[in-house]
Amino acid sequence: MAKFSEGFVRNLVEKLNNVAIPKTIRKEGELEAIIYKTVRNYTKKALGVGDAKIDDIVFTHGVNWKKSKKDQNVIVYGCENTSDIFIKERRLDTIYIELKFSKRRGNKEASALPGDLQRAIGQSIIASLVHRYVICLIVCETKIRKRKGKDYSKELQEKLRRDHRIELIVRSMS
Repeated sequence: MAKFSEGFVRNLVEKLNNVAIPKTIRKEGELEAIIYKTVRNYTKKALGVGDAKIDDIVFTHGVNWKKSKKDQNVIVYGCENTSDIFIKERRLDTIYIELKFSKRRGNKEASALPGDLQRAIGQSIIASLVHRYVICLIVCETKIRKRKGKDYSKELQEKLRRDHRIELIVRSMS
C-alpha cells in the first residue's frame, strides 16, 4: 500500500506543479475550483473509479466537504484545522491539501508570499500530526523573485518531505 500511495502523491504533485492557472484568477476560491477539478480527475483515473464513487473519495468546500469534516479535522489548542481539499481512500489513507493564493501587495513587485508561506507551512505541519500525506500548494499572483544570497527553498522542501510527509509547491500562475 505504501508504494502505491507514495507514487500517487508524487504523480499528483507533478500534476499540481504543471496545471494551467489562468492569470484572471483573483480569489482563493477560484483557485480551489481549478485545483479540485485537477485532483478529482487525477484521482478518478488513478484509482479507476466512476463519478458516483469519486465524490466519496475527494472532498472540497461547497461540494461534499461536510461528509469528510470529522475525518479531516485536526484539533490543536481547541482550534479546528480543516483542509481545502481532502482525499480519503483505503489504498491511500488520507491526503490533506492546503491551498493559498498569494496575492500581489501594493506595487506590482510586492507579494504576500512571506506571510502566506509561513501560515501554509504551519497549517500543513498541524495536518501532518494526523494525516499520512499533506500537500501544501501556494500559487503566487506575482512572479517569484530571485534574490541575492543563498536561497533555501530546496532545503525547506526536503526537510518538510523527510520530517513531516509534506510536499511543498510554491509556483507562479501560468
